[in-house]
Amino acid sequence: MDKNRNNAEQKYVLDERKQKILLAIIQDYALTAEPVGSRTIARKYNLGVSSATIRNEMQDLEDEGYLAQPHTSAGRIPSIKGYRFYVDQLMKPMPVSNKEKSLIVDTIQTHSTRIDEVFRQITKVVASLTHSLLVTTADSHRRVKLNYIRFLPLDEKRVILLAVTDEGAVTNAVVPIPENITIEELQFLADKLNYFLHGKEIDKLDKNLLLTFQKAVQYDISSFSNIFTELNKVLVPKQNVYSGGIAELIEQPEFQNVERMQDILSLLEERDTLRKILSQNMEEPIAIHIGAGNLSKSLSDISIVRAQFFADNDVIGSIAVMGPTRMQYGKIIGVIYFLQHQLNELLKNRSGNNE
Repeated sequence: MDKNRNNAEQKYVLDERKQKILLAIIQDYALTAEPVGSRTIARKYNLGVSSATIRNEMQDLEDEGYLAQPHTSAGRIPSIKGYRFYVDQLMKPMPVSNKEKSLIVDTIQTHSTRIDEVFRQITKVVASLTHSLLVTTADSHRRVKLNYIRFLPLDEKRVILLAVTDEGAVTNAVVPIPENITIEELQFLADKLNYFLHGKEIDKLDKNLLLTFQKAVQYDISSFSNIFTELNKVLVPKQNVYSGGIAELIEQPEFQNVERMQDILSLLEERDTLRKILSQNMEEPIAIHIGAGNLSKSLSDISIVRAQFFADNDVIGSIAVMGPTRMQYGKIIGVIYFLQHQLNELLKNRSGNNE
């Protein structure tokens, strides 16, 4: 698991009793969202020590940075350092129930012919199971078949490049007309490209393909480099971004504040920012960011559990579970582990069938 921590913070030294008290506070706070007092711990968790002893240990944990006291007379809540210790040292993934397994497996199998649809549907399922906000990215993992391209005159110096795929998807871009090139020459290029590329599965116009095209049409295409650059952007669509679980997040006490919720909703509109967050390199199968302000200012009081999914060494999908720092990490990671196993099996089978 990606610990996302400073090396100096890895040398945690907490005795067994402090660990049990920290664990009890984290568990209680996850359920109630209320600061936890020593009497609550003594009454509910049967640690075999008095409330006074627990209070002294809680003071030590606060002094060492594992707990915080939000109000003078209130109990304690876990700090980011406390959660990091819990995730790295104490947490165990919770088992996934048979009902939850069936829901995940049925969703994957129902939509297994399209990877992007699998991720779109699984976003709703995992949001429901974890009571969290879910954001996923997915690649359909299929090459585009170009139907045709056209150039539409815009003014004396620019044209609109119009590209249509076999599925009817239409993309356009405004491009400058290459120097000393006429609109008639651009249309000639379009006719030749349409004939050469029609029905072919391609993901980019690489150097080899362009050389083959130039030989086939016996025409110097060196002046059209900017046209091919724009056409490549059409052929490499952005990953789809799906989100779900807004209703789950609104129910959390931390997000009852309207302004705070507006920050989250605004972030969900920033698709490029979300893609950037989900595409960050990961050293291990699951990354946990506690208080993810380093990823985005809107996430300073939010934790994120991230996972990526691969086919032929390429990332074809990512998932991020977002929630308050008191989220139930064990529950979420148990679900993500099971989901990883099921999706990896699907992708492995698809890869084997394509060989």
